[in-house]
Amino acid sequence: MRSIALFLLIIPLLWARPNPFEPVEQEAAESILMPPKQLDEKRVKLPSSARVLKSITFTHQDMDGSIGATSINIDRQIDWHAEIRVDQPDAGLLTRTLGAYTAVEDIALEQNLFFIAGDVIKMKTSDGLIRSFFLPRPSRIVMDFNNSLQFEAHSAKLDGDYFTEIDVSFHETFYRVIVTLDSFYPYSIEAVSDGYLLGLN
Repeated sequence: MRSIALFLLIIPLLWARPNPFEPVEQEAAESILMPPKQLDEKRVKLPSSARVLKSITFTHQDMDGSIGATSINIDRQIDWHAEIRVDQPDAGLLTRTLGAYTAVEDIALEQNLFFIAGDVIKMKTSDGLIRSFFLPRPSRIVMDFNNSLQFEAHSAKLDGDYFTEIDVSFHETFYRVIVTLDSFYPYSIEAVSDGYLLGLN
């Protein structure tokens, strides 16, 4: 009877996974957030009891994903009726001049031309961007465009900093552009008159 009871206890364990005799591999948990938009003006309303602003602490995420903090001492009287503003009036926008763009000659499709200038890729196209997302390991930015025109896949290795490769492939009703980076960077995608700008921040 004991052997039957033991057998009945083992049976569910054997069905728990396809091969119970193989070690279970621990998968690394991914926590990838879409990069936020560039900072614009933010306003903070303090409570009516506030009279002296002692300090301000900025909590920031660094390039490697770690969280840091920078504090500055203020120690000044304030009028609680007035909002406190936080902005970056001197910050450059994504649309910026970084010198002459270099064409990516290995990818010269009729409906797509790619150009690079520093940490910006310009995609000259009349097709609309359907969606974009980020993939880790290695860091890749994926962009899908709405064109059903079939073509052969193209790939180009890139020299220089930031971008290491561009791949373009067709997927039935859309085509996909994958830009591989040399590290993780926050990024923005901006529509311009003749296509899109992908800029690293």
